[in-house]
Parts: sequence; C-alpha cells; structure tokens
Amino acid sequence: MGSTGSVSLMTLSCDPRFAGQPDTPPPEICEFCGSERYTEGTVIPIGPGKVRWNQEGPRPCTCPEGQAQHDRAIAEKKSQETAQVKADSDARMREKVSRIIGESGMGERSLRCTFETFRVVTPSQDTAKRAALRFAEGFDQLLPQRGEPLPRYNSLFISGTKGTGKTHLAAAIANELLSKGTPVICMSERELLGRIRRTFSGIGGDESSILALYKSVPLLILDDLGKERATEWTISTIYDIIGGRYDQAMPFIVTTNYDPGSLALRLTPKGDDGITAECIIDRITEVCKVVIMTGPSWRSV
Repeated sequence: MGSTGSVSLMTLSCDPRFAGQPDTPPPEICEFCGSERYTEGTVIPIGPGKVRWNQEGPRPCTCPEGQAQHDRAIAEKKSQETAQVKADSDARMREKVSRIIGESGMGERSLRCTFETFRVVTPSQDTAKRAALRFAEGFDQLLPQRGEPLPRYNSLFISGTKGTGKTHLAAAIANELLSKGTPVICMSERELLGRIRRTFSGIGGDESSILALYKSVPLLILDDLGKERATEWTISTIYDIIGGRYDQAMPFIVTTNYDPGSLALRLTPKGDDGITAECIIDRITEVCKVVIMTGPSWRSV
C-alpha cells in the first residue's frame, strides 16, 4: 500500500493570507513601467500558513523592457556558469597533464617563444603570424560546444622550410594559451612518441593514460611531424592520436617541413601500402587551415 501526502501549492507575496506575516517579501517596483513585482512562494502543507519564499527575489515584470532585462540576466548567469565549468575542467586537465607528462612538455627555449619575439622577414611569415594570432585569440570558439555546430577548420597545419619559425609560432600559441590557464601539450613527434615508448619498460606511466591525454587535452601541438623514421608502430600511433582528436573535433597544430602530399610519403613505412598515412593526411587537411612559411633560415642569419 502506498502512502499519500499533501500537495504543495504555489502562491505570490500579494496573497492576502500571508500579507501580514513578517517574512513575506514586500513588492518591488518595475523601473521601466512602475508595476509591482511579487515574489513566488511554496505553501508548506504542515503548519499554520507557512510559505517558503523564492530567495532569488520577485518575478520579472511582464513589460517588454522588464522581460529584456530578465533575458540578459539569464544569459549573463549562463555565461558565468559556463566559464566556471570551463575553469574547473581546465584545472583538472592541468593537474592531469602535470601528473602524467610534467607541465606542457615544452623545453626552455620553446617556453621563451612569444609573438613579440617572432621575426617577420617574408610576406609568408607575416601571414603565418597573423593566422597564429587569430588562432590563439579565438581559441575558445575552436573547441566543440555541446548543442552547437562543430567548428570548421579549428586546427592548423604549418608547413615550410627549416628555420623559418614554424616551431616558434606554435610555441607562441601554446604560451599565450598557457598564460590564460588553458592546458596545452606541445612536443616534437620524437618526444611525443618517446613518452609512449618509455611506458613499454614500465617507466613514465602507462600507455593508455598518455594516449588518452594526447587525445583530450584542449590543444595538442605536434611539432616536426615527419622527422621520425616511419614504422608500422609510429604510423599506427600517430593515426590513433590524430584520429582520436578528429573524432572529438578537438583542435590540434601540426608543424612540418613537408607539404601534405610529401608528408604522406614520409609517414609511410617501407613496404606499406600507404593507406594509413593517407588517412592521417585526409583528416589533417579536412580540419586544418594550411599555413605555408618560406624564407631564409633564422639559424643561418
């Protein structure tokens, strides 16, 4: 047998039954039309006429200006809640990055790279710097948002000859985001794969945790892709990482000395049919803005 109970009733602070009670909120006057605004409350079924009043204050006025003000307040509250959720998520991710790989993975030289110290010598370098600045400044809009269309071209493919500043620009983006609290992993292909290799001997955590981190950190920067000698394992691992970020629409940056076609050949192991490498390039070119950098090597100046 089930039990029955009294049903709570909604009321307003203008209800004459509760007008004389000391805890009944007084009406507020709409600043736009002068109407009285009353507070909602729930009648407590136990006790002599007790009401639990809404602590957020009176209801919004029904006039157009009052409704518009209410809508703005709701939007502002939602924005603050979203920002807090992101801040909490970033804090948890920073702790995970620090625990598994130790901060961002960047060396001392990369940690000193900024947009201000980037030297523009050629028009392509100027174009690349502008693209990198736009990427850093609008990064939050490049992340997938629940209920929103997936962002297009939310990643960067920076290609060019050696010494033209590809790594500098990528590191400048990383440092800009890190300064704002956004977790970033920025590593060369060699170091990124090396972190995973070390787990095979029981050093440096476990493979699944590192791979999960590479796929989920807000921004992954894969520097000098194509420098490693291609093997079945390297191509499979790169495909797993890039494919994982592609599937989740998570942004990434690739820097390389190769154009997309040449990179596919470079990533293909000897004797391999090249399909996996082509799949990697397909995913990269689908979501990346391509930035080409040319000019003399900084290292020779």
